[in-house]
Amino acid sequence: MTDTIPADQHVHDDLRILTVEYLTAVRARLAGIETPVARERAARLFTDQLLPAVAKTVKDIRTAAVGELRQGRTLREVSELIGLSVPRVDQLLKGK
Repeated sequence: MTDTIPADQHVHDDLRILTVEYLTAVRARLAGIETPVARERAARLFTDQLLPAVAKTVKDIRTAAVGELRQGRTLREVSELIGLSVPRVDQLLKGK
């Protein structure tokens, strides 16, 4: 029997598992903070500083990947490869 799951699907599954495990640990840690003031401050740190920093880093990785795909290809070819519209590919290349 051959493996019919694309390699990308394994990566996606791994990312989902890691994310769920990480967020479960964060929720448990936040829930374990005794005082409401400290718990609120820690939750605010996570939502206001840590999550946006992660999102920016991931967005930069995505932009770089689309830039790699763009080498020697038209926007339309890139859009077909990744399943996004041409305007969206253009936005990603511009870091939006």
